[in-house]
This record gives sequence, structure tokens and C-alpha cells, in this order.
Amino acid sequence: MTRVSVAMAVYNGGKYLNEQMGSIINQLTNEDELVVSDNMSTDDSRDIILSYVKLYPNIKIYECNEQGILANFENVIKHCNGDYIFLADQDDVWKENKIERVLQVFKETDADLILHDCEYVDENLVPLNKTLFKDRRAEPGFNRNLWYNAYQGCCMAFKKELIPLICPIPRNIAMHDQWIGLLVEKTGKSVFLAESLLLYRKHRGSNSSKHVGMAKKLHFIKEMRNKINQRVSNVKLKSF
Repeated sequence: MTRVSVAMAVYNGGKYLNEQMGSIINQLTNEDELVVSDNMSTDDSRDIILSYVKLYPNIKIYECNEQGILANFENVIKHCNGDYIFLADQDDVWKENKIERVLQVFKETDADLILHDCEYVDENLVPLNKTLFKDRRAEPGFNRNLWYNAYQGCCMAFKKELIPLICPIPRNIAMHDQWIGLLVEKTGKSVFLAESLLLYRKHRGSNSSKHVGMAKKLHFIKEMRNKINQRVSNVKLKSF
């Protein structure tokens, strides 16, 4: 039985893939898997991934033919077989105890989803002296995370029973990770773990660092709330 699935979405991430995949593979057992969805990369990403597939039979790669991060993460999540699913970006670096520590907290708390802290670094892994939890003033709560989201996908892991609730991911929402976090806020138990288990690269000019105007933010908040309520009411939930 597959214990852990690491779900990595990739698009033109060749510059950082070796470092990130290495930090993940070192933590996997024979019962775990690393599942990669490649969103039609045009750089050497696919070649790098395939070189790892040849060495590690528990690495699997799938093609995502619909452009966009929402489609790419939906594709990779749907191909996961593990009891616990860890989301992964293509350019971060996992600390060596990340999987072990998160699994321990799942056991101790019976959480449905865990969000842990991370350290912000630049492209060269130079510390920026800031963490996710301090930056976002991270706390659980539906309304809080609807307006000021702390759910960062690369710091999240959740139980496989959530997949029918999460997928399909609506295409007219802002973020897949906020979608997942808010669904659990409505239906299950989220635990915020104030331990940094990952180095999170902050790129200059990235979408996450740009200011979003109030009108656009209000639009995405309305869409997210409506879609969350529709999904919760339409999906017959299992007992988590």
C-alpha cells in the first residue's frame, strides 16, 4: 500500500528540479511515490524527470495537456495513490525531516490537512528573514483565509479521502491551495504547524509578489465562496 504521494506540478522548472527532486527523494520509502505532472514544458524539465524515473521506480510522470496551474495540480492529485498527499512546487527545497514530521502530526492530531511554516529565500537560497506564518499572520478559520489566505500549497499535506471533494478544481478561482484549505475549513480539521520544514523560493516579479487590486480581489473572493459552498453541498462527503 502506498503510504505517501508527493504531488509535484511542473512547468519549465528545469533550473531548480534537480535540487528539489533530490530533497524529496531522500525522504521517500519504497512504499511512497513521487507523482509529477508536466504541463507541456518547453525546457529540459521532462528530460530531467525522466532521468530520475529510470533510477527510481516509485517516480511517475504524467502529461497535463490543459495549460495552467489549476489544471496541472488537479491532474497530479488525481493520479496519487497514497494515504497522505503532499503538494510540491518545482523550485523549493524540502528540509530532511519534512515527511516524517508531518506524518507524526497527522497521527497525533487526526487532522485532515496540515499546513506547516516555511522560510522565504531568494533564487539562490539566501534567507530573506521572513517566514510564511509571520508574513501571512497564519491562523485557521474560513473567513480569515478567504480574505487573507495562508494556505500555501508547498506547505500542505492532506488525506486521500479529500480527493473527491477537491477535484475537479474550478477554473475560475484564484488559487488551488486556497481552494483545498477552505474546503477543509468547511468540512474537516486543519492543523497549523508552526515549524519551518521547507525553503520557499521567492522570485522577483512572481505573481505571488504582485499587488492585486481590490476590485479583482473582491471578485475572486466571491467566486471562491460561491464555489466552496456549491462543492460542499453537492458532494456527498465521506467520514474523514
